[in-house]
Amino acid sequence: MKFLPAALANLAALCSALGFGSLIRNKVPDSFSGIDRLALILLAGIGSLGTLLFCVGQVWFSRTSILLILLLGISFGLKSLISVASQIRLKPPELAQSVLPAVIIGAVLLVTIVGGFAEPTGDIRMDAIAYHLLGPKVWLQAGLIRPVTDECMTAFPAAVETQFAAVMALGGQRAPQLFSLIALGSLLFMSASLALRMGLSSSGAWWVSALVASMPVVYRGAYGGFIDVIYSGLALAAIRIAFDASKPRHYFLAGAFCGFAVGTKYFGIFVWALLIICVYVLAARHKKREAKGLIGNLGIASAAALIIGTPWYLRNWIELGSPIYPTTPFLAHFFHARYLSPLAIQNFNDFFAKVRDGMGRGPLAFLLLPFNLTFHPANFMNGIGGIGLTPLAFAPFGLFQRRQDEFAQGLALFALLQTVVWFAIGQDPRYIIHVFIIGAIFAVYGWKYVVHVAPTRGPILCAMIVLFSVTYGFCTIVLARVNDLHAVISASYAEKRRVEEIPFVESFDFLNREPSATKILVLEPLVPVFYLDKEYLRPIGRFGEQSLPEAANLPFLMSELPRLHISHVLDVKFPDKTFRLPDNSRGLTLVRQYENQRIYRVNSLSGEVYLR
Repeated sequence: MKFLPAALANLAALCSALGFGSLIRNKVPDSFSGIDRLALILLAGIGSLGTLLFCVGQVWFSRTSILLILLLGISFGLKSLISVASQIRLKPPELAQSVLPAVIIGAVLLVTIVGGFAEPTGDIRMDAIAYHLLGPKVWLQAGLIRPVTDECMTAFPAAVETQFAAVMALGGQRAPQLFSLIALGSLLFMSASLALRMGLSSSGAWWVSALVASMPVVYRGAYGGFIDVIYSGLALAAIRIAFDASKPRHYFLAGAFCGFAVGTKYFGIFVWALLIICVYVLAARHKKREAKGLIGNLGIASAAALIIGTPWYLRNWIELGSPIYPTTPFLAHFFHARYLSPLAIQNFNDFFAKVRDGMGRGPLAFLLLPFNLTFHPANFMNGIGGIGLTPLAFAPFGLFQRRQDEFAQGLALFALLQTVVWFAIGQDPRYIIHVFIIGAIFAVYGWKYVVHVAPTRGPILCAMIVLFSVTYGFCTIVLARVNDLHAVISASYAEKRRVEEIPFVESFDFLNREPSATKILVLEPLVPVFYLDKEYLRPIGRFGEQSLPEAANLPFLMSELPRLHISHVLDVKFPDKTFRLPDNSRGLTLVRQYENQRIYRVNSLSGEVYLR
């Protein structure tokens, strides 16, 4: 029963997203198939739901407001989805050929479902604990979506994190983990949609989805608080529409998906810009559209992207001083980012720079990318990596085979430009999952081509490559989630894991249970405050963010405890460090001490507290 609330919360979010997404039905080109419409409706719904939650959350963010928004989405047209789904048909021969990829996809989804019920654990080095889940938890506690001033990354565009908050409010802290099923499903539908548009059969589309599902780097972008799979799905949805757009409403819809991508990740700005360039280049190359009319339609797309993506950046500008927050050293010359000193800005950008050169620099490193992305998963940040052998083995043949097709040219051009930008600004492979999807589509086309031109040995060779690729990927995925799976099926292991993987868990448990603990001062910047269920104040964040003007002045801070309504103080020490508070600090009473942990009670909220 403990898993039921998380499952029901995610089901409600899925139904609401589908309901909101059904509002775009009339803007989808008439030529689009049932799978196209289903993929676009789901992704549009995810983007719409996340954006609406954010906008309403600026003034009201509680379980009640979340329920009202979810119910509104559910009421908006799930019936229409039945007719869309009924259009998706497989012919008997194609159905037989789709069994094996369907089994592969089903196995990955099963791992995702079971692992999704695991309780989140880990320290502040995990993005989910540091900010992806921290922001939603703080927003729910505050009843508003507001900046978390001690963790600057919670100011990132958060179209997905607002939905983490929604399912967390209804289903508890396990619920965002299970949201990965919705994320991965949306990307697989979009992958199949693009595959069918490229001319692959239904069985070919199934194989594209199977290859995508078994890519470790793709899977890593779906779970553990990561949002990259949804971001890439939104980017591919914009591409799917833009290259076939013929009417202003089509361009508006393509721009809307760009706006949702912009509201999911800062890198969505590049997706928007590159897609505009690609559409214009293709039109000029094939001379199918009048230049004046095309520019007007691209203006419509850009206006839609700007309007839909603006709320996140406008909020940051008004409340934090910079539309892009945390800001870059260059933008710091034009915007004053509140709560961030020049040192904090530099600390954050140094942290981000760790992924900037992951695959090397220079022309040779760029040319070696296909090889390095395939054979050097150790270079991947954030855990498991790798895309399998099939893109490197077969995609070049697919590119050759489809070189005259306008849609294929558009996909290839976009993938190239996106890879160049990624290579220049940030080489974490999660940021270009949509490029890997495009590679998988060309790979399946190339697979078919090799089998056709080498009918004797080609099928066996291709089957071996695909089998190895899928097996490697699935085993890597299972190994990455084995602890989650074990924790779900074993309560004793789950408790053991919780104690071992959550730093200072004894202090969190005590403070969360203690009725007199109403607001906790956390002195150490690297304490993972996600695990606190009470209101907290962390004066200095992990990059040097300062929530208070005198955050670094410990004596002054301690004298301000009554004014700040602090009831308890949490002081911890890491190896080779000392406690921040000296023994016998006046005005504080030590109420609990664990290994490397001390919890003090503030003796009086109206009296003086100071350090000797």
